[in-house]
Amino acid sequence: MYPDHDIACTPEYRAQRPRHSRARAEVDVRMGGMSCLHALSEMLRQLYAARQGKQADLLMDRCSSAALEKLLGESSAFLGARVRYAVSDRLRHRKPQLDDTAMPTIRAIASVLNAWLHDGRRLAIRNVLRELSADELRELAALPELNDEVASMTGDFAGGSSP
Repeated sequence: MYPDHDIACTPEYRAQRPRHSRARAEVDVRMGGMSCLHALSEMLRQLYAARQGKQADLLMDRCSSAALEKLLGESSAFLGARVRYAVSDRLRHRKPQLDDTAMPTIRAIASVLNAWLHDGRRLAIRNVLRELSADELRELAALPELNDEVASMTGDFAGGSSP
């Protein structure tokens, strides 16, 4: 080590880590409950990363047009180019009768979480659950169609308050 090189004062070259998504979810709850949309976008990102475009399309068909339009209102850095394009394309070609059968976003998310559990994609499940607020996690865990194992995973993110 050279005497003029002090390790303690070297500059930090790594980029700062973004805010933890759980903290972002808590802020979003105070700002109007956007965390369910964060979870939806994370789920779509996970589906496209796993090359499951048909399942992503089915998920978007289960959600209301209003929820998808609200999702598009988010920043492009949050959504990513692939998800933003897919959502806007799905909205452009959406059939009007799909809004009559649309589910609440939390129910649409639950159906994919059950399928992921069957496929063994627990890490993807945890990534989506991390985006939900404590109230949404309780609501999700209370859904009768949600698998018991997924419901128990919600307790890890809700501070152990799942039913």
